Amino acid sequence: MEKNESIEHVLENMDKNIVYKAKKSPLRIIGLLAIGIIAFVAHSVLVWETNSIFPPLLMLLGFTAILTAICIWAFQKSHYISAGNHQKLRSSDICFHVNERDKLVRLLETRNLKGIKDLKTSMSEGLKLQVVTTKDGHICLSQVIAYLSNEHTNITSVQTHTVDEALLLQQLLKAKK
Repeated sequence: MEKNESIEHVLENMDKNIVYKAKKSPLRIIGLLAIGIIAFVAHSVLVWETNSIFPPLLMLLGFTAILTAICIWAFQKSHYISAGNHQKLRSSDICFHVNERDKLVRLLETRNLKGIKDLKTSMSEGLKLQVVTTKDGHICLSQVIAYLSNEHTNITSVQTHTVDEALLLQQLLKAKK
């Protein structure tokens, strides 16, 4: 059985002049670290009365700010950006009833995307259509994914869509939500 690549793998291997991977600006992390350091310095340099509540608050503020900055840095996710117009690629899913698998695959292969709106949707993720697109639709990828044998399996290869198809898929995503 052939293994289909995921959309993330295709995006990872795309030319950097089309799509590149980026992370959010580190300014928030640097700001939190600065607040934490300033709070620790203020606690140790300034002279406080013995009954003052400010020294423990400054210690708590410094510790919390530095710990928050470290957590944000450690769990920071990257995202893909279109190199042409610098728009972020957004991922959306539509879940369908498992019995609609063959119809969904056929509709994608024949590029009859208008027929997708007639398929029965589902709340579970047994079968889903994953769509990754920019707001203007210049980059649009889709793939059918099914939950088989306790794991998500890529049923179809990654499909690249035109701008018109991307806008139609975006309308379908809005209508199904």
